[in-house]
Amino acid sequence: MSNKVEITYLDETGSTNDYALDLVANSDFQTDVAILAKKQTSGRGRLNGRLWESPIGNFYCSYIINLSRLKISLSETNLLTFAIMKSLQKYLINLTSSEKICVKIPNDILVANKKLAGILTEISYPYAVIGIGINLINSPIERATNLKDEFNLLVKPEELVENLYKFLVDGITECYYL
Repeated sequence: MSNKVEITYLDETGSTNDYALDLVANSDFQTDVAILAKKQTSGRGRLNGRLWESPIGNFYCSYIINLSRLKISLSETNLLTFAIMKSLQKYLINLTSSEKICVKIPNDILVANKKLAGILTEISYPYAVIGIGINLINSPIERATNLKDEFNLLVKPEELVENLYKFLVDGITECYYL
């Protein structure tokens, strides 16, 4: 499978995952897709009713990945969130050159016990919608941090989309085909 992703840029959306799920319900994709928004007005977390605060400047992206192209059946998707978490951790370690980044199961990435990133995985088989939020310059909640404050690292959201996608696909493949 090619590590290419088609990118849709949005100034604002309710939730990148909701946007992606609407696309999945009404389309058949030949390539994987990333939806990157500058701002979400109704970003959400894993638990019902938990909002993901989404100030401009951070990374809000949902990836639509065709699992059947990766030869992953619906009954095998139980490992997917773990594979994504480990891939995101690996990506952030690579980006920051820091081993301080750790996984908090089921869906958070922490630095010094503060939230740096989170994921929301939703399955609409054969597609996985993988929402990822990374605090780049803002820490919107208490007990959160961001790449700028923690690592003195300034990156723009659009700089992360393609490389993170490659880490996700490689990590998912590695998890399922060791």
